Amino acid sequence: MHILEHITTARERSWTWFVEHARSRFALVWLAVIAFTDTLFSPFTAEAFLAALVLAHRDHWRRYLPVALAASTAGAAAGYWVLYWAFRSFGEPMLASWGLDGIYGMAQTLLGGQIFFAMLLASFTPLPDKLFIYAAGVLGSPFAPFIAGFVIGRGARMSVVTYLVWRFGAPVLEVINRYSWLAAAGAVALLAVYAIVHWHLWPW
Repeated sequence: MHILEHITTARERSWTWFVEHARSRFALVWLAVIAFTDTLFSPFTAEAFLAALVLAHRDHWRRYLPVALAASTAGAAAGYWVLYWAFRSFGEPMLASWGLDGIYGMAQTLLGGQIFFAMLLASFTPLPDKLFIYAAGVLGSPFAPFIAGFVIGRGARMSVVTYLVWRFGAPVLEVINRYSWLAAAGAVALLAVYAIVHWHLWPW
């Protein structure tokens, strides 16, 4: 219970910070920074700050979505290439020395052909986007379908959050927090069904 209280307090402080900075004259700069770092290492999501911005400046919501998506996409691209070059420089020689390059090649084949679909659904799973971004960079997945899947998936998530907050205001945030697990469960189920069908994993 003590840990849960700390988590709740941290979330409340984060939201207070978002609300305060959403009213500042540097709000768009903060949005770009948060969206960029969200896909790299930050625990704060761009959607949370987007919601605070829309609540603070309801008439300007169309301006915020492109900034958030562009910065988030730039962060995803940066994360991909950083992991790509770092792994090529240090990871591959280590795997080869341990005799694991065959397993790595299998993982590349499995993810490489499905990276668009994986990134498309990644934004709706319980796992952070950055884990999929790291995996794509490490495995050297094709960049074009990777970034296309990310833009469509993350753009859809940002659009839904932005529209709902603009349309219904602050009360909808509680609904989103309460029922977002349904979207996550649906995304996980779709991934599971696709994997079973594509790789013929059914037991019969």
